[in-house]
Amino acid sequence: MALKQFTDLAEVGFFGMVVILLGMIKIPTLEINIWSFLARTLGRVINGEVLEKVDALAQEVMKQQKTIEEEAITNARQRILRFDDEILFDQKHSKEHFEEILKDINMYEHYCKTHEDYENNRAVIAIDTIKKVYRKCLEERDFLMYEPKNRTDGE
Repeated sequence: MALKQFTDLAEVGFFGMVVILLGMIKIPTLEINIWSFLARTLGRVINGEVLEKVDALAQEVMKQQKTIEEEAITNARQRILRFDDEILFDQKHSKEHFEEILKDINMYEHYCKTHEDYENNRAVIAIDTIKKVYRKCLEERDFLMYEPKNRTDGE
């Protein structure tokens, strides 16, 4: 019986020595560190459920971010289409207003190029119209300008 306990103790001691020796070995090209590996593995076992929840939360955040981004682009497209309608009904705009809508156009066009899955090309004609009118207004210096009214009613 004592011999069996001694051999069991010797086996445990042997494996303990192997683990300690492996912890001391570092292969320069591979940088194997048994203690880091064991700590990571133990951490994953202990925190497995938490890590799964964090991954699920990260995926949900990414979905929400995509939704918010698509809403911003859809809103930009709506502003572009509204601005085009205003032009078609001969409403004049200031240079600053044109510059703001051109920012929306740049953002919308960039998003459409980088997100092939997004339903685009719905504002192509409107964008073309806005750019043509902007160029014309630049050439003719014909933007909406504030002009104070002359008061001649005795005030």
